[in-house]
Amino acid sequence: MRKIVGIVPVLLTPMTESGNIDKIGLTRLVHYLSQKGVGGFWVLGTGAEDMSLTYQQRLCVAKIVSEANDGKVPIIMGAGFFSMQESLDFMDDTKDLKIDAYHAMPYHPLLSLERIKWWYEKLADKASKPLWMYTSANWARFISPEFVKSMKDYPNIGGVKYSTSNTAHTEKVIALSDNNFQVLTAVVKTLYVNLCLGVKGATTVEACPFISPILDIYTKFTSGDLSGSLLAQRKLNRMLDKMPPEPGRDNFLRVAEGKYILSKKGICQEYMSGYYRTLTKSEKNKIDEILLDTYGN
Repeated sequence: MRKIVGIVPVLLTPMTESGNIDKIGLTRLVHYLSQKGVGGFWVLGTGAEDMSLTYQQRLCVAKIVSEANDGKVPIIMGAGFFSMQESLDFMDDTKDLKIDAYHAMPYHPLLSLERIKWWYEKLADKASKPLWMYTSANWARFISPEFVKSMKDYPNIGGVKYSTSNTAHTEKVIALSDNNFQVLTAVVKTLYVNLCLGVKGATTVEACPFISPILDIYTKFTSGDLSGSLLAQRKLNRMLDKMPPEPGRDNFLRVAEGKYILSKKGICQEYMSGYYRTLTKSEKNKIDEILLDTYGN
């Protein structure tokens, strides 16, 4: 598959008030981010509320994003379901779309690593495109760098998204990258650190509402302005620290904030799926104040 370099937004899933996919908003979001110069799209990940969406809604998202992107940048499409058969069905139903690879997270936190290995191998055997491993201790069983190393040369395993704040583990996984195996990191507050460790591409759900300041960290770093990149990272981190904590406590996902900011830009609606809630008026006012104080808009 194509090499992924740069900032890769974890694409939000815009919703309507009635609980349907905001198709127009999703198309606008893809176009908006494409014009900013992103390195690809991570679609139907946890930040996309993937496990709160129905099978048909996920198919809808896959088709819309594929059509809107039209092959411009790499797409890694989520195929992680609690049901293994649905993962297989989803990959079959989307095999003709313009996407580069699939990703899947083992959402069963009590499975042994032996069963997770078996699961990844079976998915990779059946997938028509490369399969990426996807790990986050927030959502699933911890996968060690040693596990990633043991899986990287399995046929049709194309890469891993390794999401953790543990720098020692991240460094080990980044070092596994080669011509046949790609590594993406996450956790936007450690973007500068991960770039220093040698990662070529990084994902984050915050790239949807905050694409410009996040790209600023990346472009300054790659141009050799390390001090400017570090300052941009610290500025972003302090802004994120000020965000109202209540939505994160209720939703865990930090997604309602991003959807609200994008709704202010006229890109998509602010609504959430399933049991996740939107922001209160006071939370919106707080975010408006933070953005004005930090970035002047």
